[in-house]
Amino acid sequence: MAVVFLLFNVFVLFAQDEGAIKKRERIERDKNIFIGGGISILGGSNLGDYSTGINFEGGYSKRLNRVISVGGSISYLSFKYDQSILQRPPISGQDPANWYAGTVIDQGVQLDRGFFLNLNGGDISIISLAANIKVNLIPIKDNSVISVYGFAKPFISSARLSDLTGSIIVYDYDNSFNDWFRNSSLDGSDTFKGKSSISGGIFIGPGIEFFPTKPVSFFIQASFGYTFPIDVVSTRSYTNDLFTVANSADFPLKSIGFTSINFAGGISFNID
Repeated sequence: MAVVFLLFNVFVLFAQDEGAIKKRERIERDKNIFIGGGISILGGSNLGDYSTGINFEGGYSKRLNRVISVGGSISYLSFKYDQSILQRPPISGQDPANWYAGTVIDQGVQLDRGFFLNLNGGDISIISLAANIKVNLIPIKDNSVISVYGFAKPFISSARLSDLTGSIIVYDYDNSFNDWFRNSSLDGSDTFKGKSSISGGIFIGPGIEFFPTKPVSFFIQASFGYTFPIDVVSTRSYTNDLFTVANSADFPLKSIGFTSINFAGGISFNID
């Protein structure tokens, strides 16, 4: 919220200064169509089990003056579920995220039992429609070579969680050998069918544009994105206790606010 507050104050201050700017000759090419893309990583305390993702965006904007531009865009953000499987259960208390253990009673005998969870699918894709507000930190001129700006993009989105399948390999601990031994395996090919949900959020961040008033310009930017809670694969939201997992109807899913840090580069076509 502090970042949004500071960005809002920048917008207001520049808008107040714009009284004199509006009287100057307008920029010749005040409209642009842009496309771009890059990589994304999980941000903040995000507990989703995902690796580096990708992002794409395309849109249109119009300069209201030499400081403020407004417009709209459509963007695509995608993350693949990241599964790291060890080949045997942990020894000496080493507990990877996909290992769950506890004490069970099996046919009247108390056993130390654990299992490995192997998941496939569960990818996240988010398609968003955004309203764009961009503020040049220094008013641009017709001969500007570089423009440094900040932006805010509130959006509505459709978030998709793909089909999720998996298998479980069960192990029992044998005190005689001081080691774990495979007991059985279970197939979960129909674990979860993918679903879509409507959400929203905001992207905020800085950027640099090169040759902003030429027919073709180029930009690089970074953004922090927050999407209101959506269902994702999040084994890290649970403990490694076998009973916690067994008694959860939602495992391994969790509805969380999804945060990302996005880096992108692109090209703009500036027209009159």
